[in-house]
Amino acid sequence: MDVKEIWERAKPIIENNVSSISYDLYIQPLMPEAFEDGTFILSAPTTRDANYARNERHFPHIDDAIKKVAPLVEKVEIIDAVEKERRDARNNPALEVLSQEPIIYNNNINPQQTFANFIVGKSNQEVAAMAEFVAKNPGKKINPLFIYGRSGLGKTHLLNAIANYILEDRPSTKLVLTSIEKFTDDYVSVIKQKGDFGAFREKYRNIDVLLIDDVQELASKQATQEEFFHTFNDLFEHKRQIVLTSDRHPNEIATLSERLQSRLKSGIFQDIRNPDIEMRTAILQKKAALEDKFLPTEVAKHIAEYSNKINENIRDMEGHLVKIIVYAELNGHTIPTIADCDTALADNSGDAETARVGDMAARVIATTAAYFDATPDEITSKRRTEKLSNARSIVAYLLTKYLEAVPLTEIGEIVGGRTHAWVIFSRDKIAKQLTTDDVLKAAVDDITSQLEK
Repeated sequence: MDVKEIWERAKPIIENNVSSISYDLYIQPLMPEAFEDGTFILSAPTTRDANYARNERHFPHIDDAIKKVAPLVEKVEIIDAVEKERRDARNNPALEVLSQEPIIYNNNINPQQTFANFIVGKSNQEVAAMAEFVAKNPGKKINPLFIYGRSGLGKTHLLNAIANYILEDRPSTKLVLTSIEKFTDDYVSVIKQKGDFGAFREKYRNIDVLLIDDVQELASKQATQEEFFHTFNDLFEHKRQIVLTSDRHPNEIATLSERLQSRLKSGIFQDIRNPDIEMRTAILQKKAALEDKFLPTEVAKHIAEYSNKINENIRDMEGHLVKIIVYAELNGHTIPTIADCDTALADNSGDAETARVGDMAARVIATTAAYFDATPDEITSKRRTEKLSNARSIVAYLLTKYLEAVPLTEIGEIVGGRTHAWVIFSRDKIAKQLTTDDVLKAAVDDITSQLEK
């Protein structure tokens, strides 16, 4: 019997001993490669598929079935696509084989930022699912993927998670993870040194996956926008995967050329929102565990509530956790207490702007709610009555007035997790109505006077 016949006879035996899902996902894709020196070799299409086939739930059934069909087999080996390429090259030295090492044009991929340690909750479950889909199916349905939201909520973590997954699954993938700042630096360097644009374009265009952070930085870089537009076009037309992140929606990126803005809108947009207290608590406990520290739930929740009150992002919240842990250790506490938290957080001058934004937002919501005989929770709730809808629109209008530097996505978050599009619509609606509606104008003037007392 040849290797194909051995495998075809073994497959039905395996099928009888594993679930139908396992058989379809992990057994069917295996291909017989060779039987040499007593070893029967199967190949899997990806590293991940090979690992699943090798695990203790599947491999014993594969091993038993093949040895039952072919008693001369002493050992069964499962190799992945990269190992197959190396094997083929050894067997045929004249064969031209692509590089076996991951082709990465940067060294800034963080191996610690994976899907496994990305905490998922209501505020980010959609974007996490989309990022994982892209990692598993690069260049397919979701392309480009544009992730936006305020700084420190996990956008860069997701870029790294995508990179880590793809390079584990397909090690020979040509992948670039970079930022607009680095893209600009490379571009300007070529211009200043009158260098080789061919090498620059080879780096950014002859690739399979481009993951690029901080797209909002394109706003003030007209020449870079032109080069990035052509890079984007080239990759998109060749069905290469593109994932972009920004602290705001493309509509909010000032001075972005119309055609680049149009290109960026050709894919799928997904925002990443502020976590709620429950999710903040989970993130804190996960972060503590990664540092080999135990953080009691009541202490984690106390920090989460403080962080939520000042509308803090995840990165800053984790920074506070580190400070609390250090403070507790200095005071001889192996496990932080609520008292440690309160003392460590008592002087956070670096939070002044965050606190100012949180305080102003709270005042606008509370003052508007009082005017309409409602509560702040009703303003930020999902309830839809004419009174509450009007009040929310006024809140959006006033927040854009008093917090001009705050991205509209963040203002949407403040008003109960609403979208930037809702903020724009509400702001513009109130601004227009103020020119004709005296009752509305009186209400806004009254609320404004209360806020400015």
